[in-house]
Amino acid sequence: MSPSRWEMPPVYLQSGDPENENTPTLHAPGLLGARFTMIHPQRTIPVAGSDAGTSKRYQLIRTDSTMAVAPFASAVAWWADRTQYLVTTTVTTLGRGRIAGVFRNAISPGNYGCIQIGGQSPVKLTDASANPVPAGEFVIPSATNAKAEILAAGSAATYPALGRASSVRNFGNSTCQVELDVPETT
Repeated sequence: MSPSRWEMPPVYLQSGDPENENTPTLHAPGLLGARFTMIHPQRTIPVAGSDAGTSKRYQLIRTDSTMAVAPFASAVAWWADRTQYLVTTTVTTLGRGRIAGVFRNAISPGNYGCIQIGGQSPVKLTDASANPVPAGEFVIPSATNAKAEILAAGSAATYPALGRASSVRNFGNSTCQVELDVPETT
């Protein structure tokens, strides 16, 4: 059963932290699919080029137990079954256009956790993504499992954008900060 209202404060998380939730069972199964907004981490002054202390949107989901790549921090999530709030890192399950959000932590396949759908977040890029990623460029899902790519300036997006790059690429871990704006549909 899904929530009848998307913004349902408070949302109970067993870990108490949407960026660390990884549980085999839900405390309240009716909350699956709930979306919520919070400042994370709390009581932190925002710092330029970082997502700490900024307002973020999350959605409570379940991970697909059959995905090819286990979720990791900054991995792109696609819908495997939107009606069941089931997400995957495998892009070929339903195609690049079924973008769900971004994982903020490693969630065991088949477990419940949260994906980020709005606000500042690091996003894992493909090795072939544009360098050094000027701020403002669109970030779209790639054809590589769990990764995104930068859309060159002036190019038309053929897939829904995750958001816009808000920092240059971090070559050490192949991520960039993205102002996420994942389309929210029921």
